[in-house]
Amino acid sequence: MKNNHIVLIGFKHVGKSTIGKLLSEKLSLPLTDLDREMEKQHAQTSGTAASCREIYNTVGREKFRDLEHTVLQKSLLPKNRMVVSVGGGTAVDSRNQELLRAHTVILITSPKEAVYERIMLSGKPAFLSPDENTYDSFSKVWDEREKIHRGLAKITVANNGKTQEAVEQIMALLQEIV
Repeated sequence: MKNNHIVLIGFKHVGKSTIGKLLSEKLSLPLTDLDREMEKQHAQTSGTAASCREIYNTVGREKFRDLEHTVLQKSLLPKNRMVVSVGGGTAVDSRNQELLRAHTVILITSPKEAVYERIMLSGKPAFLSPDENTYDSFSKVWDEREKIHRGLAKITVANNGKTQEAVEQIMALLQEIV
């Protein structure tokens, strides 16, 4: 169990970072937020501070996914157990799927329409097709990722806006698989 990290996956804006913070406090484990680690790595190598959205828009999908894989690999190497919150598209990369399978993967879900609304508050993200209706493009990406996420998850928990309840549910389910 020493190197078996608790990894939170799920679509963008389902609450992985918030739940990860609360869960790491409850378990007295360190937290690694993959998006923040990617932003730090990008700033170190490029000399420019940028959000994940800005990095994706600047370097493109392929280089973004390469950076994500490198940072994930580095994050999962520590010997001491921790909570790791990954980006919404991290699990799409087959290299990352292989890394994640060795750990306790928890899928955080939220209602599809609520997630769509939260995402669109920041404007249309680059991972949605510019050539089709925004919601239709979102639905395609949602369906594609949902299959991958469900295939990797050892535990699935719904976050319906009550993050503390989701954390308590995770704590109970972790007791069952330990």
